[in-house]
Amino acid sequence: MLLANAAVSALVNLLVFAGLPFFAYFVYQKWRHKRAFGEILRRAGLQLGAGRYLAYSAAFACAGVAILVLWPPPLDPLVRKGSPQRPFVGLGLGGPAVLMALLYGVVQTGFPEELLFRGLIAGSLSRRLPLLWANLGQALIFFIPHLLVLTVMPEMWGILPIIFAVALFCGWVRIKSGSIFGSWLLHASGNVAMCLSVAIRTAT
Repeated sequence: MLLANAAVSALVNLLVFAGLPFFAYFVYQKWRHKRAFGEILRRAGLQLGAGRYLAYSAAFACAGVAILVLWPPPLDPLVRKGSPQRPFVGLGLGGPAVLMALLYGVVQTGFPEELLFRGLIAGSLSRRLPLLWANLGQALIFFIPHLLVLTVMPEMWGILPIIFAVALFCGWVRIKSGSIFGSWLLHASGNVAMCLSVAIRTAT
């Protein structure tokens, strides 16, 4: 049941926060600028991009996961009602927990947020502004809705500068590489690691 709920939630988020914005972007680009489908995908960051930036993201992701393993965040806020990690309480490191973590980190949050904030927003800003201002702008836009974390776990305010710093790095990678795949890898790995950390630390 938990896995089915996770799959449905991931699909809904994917459609609402990735599918609808991309569809609107596609229609605008096709209608207003008569761009080909491949060009629209490229402008949205849906291309492989320069390999070295994917390597930078992979290295950053490994470092982030290592930090979460060695110095995990406090458990109490993460298991509180309203926390996205709460469904992982007591699951341990088994198949269902891993599948749920991948659905949440890769499909439900990682891809939709990266396509919206980095693919569409950062991409559009970078074509109109210098890299510095485009990157700061997209990071700020990404950061604002993440302030909602304080409504569930106000004591976790210290994570907010980390969220902003990661958003800056993800934006830099996306703008320089022309792809969201590096930032998607980094974003997803952090979310998956957080979920599995709760699953493991609350196992009975």
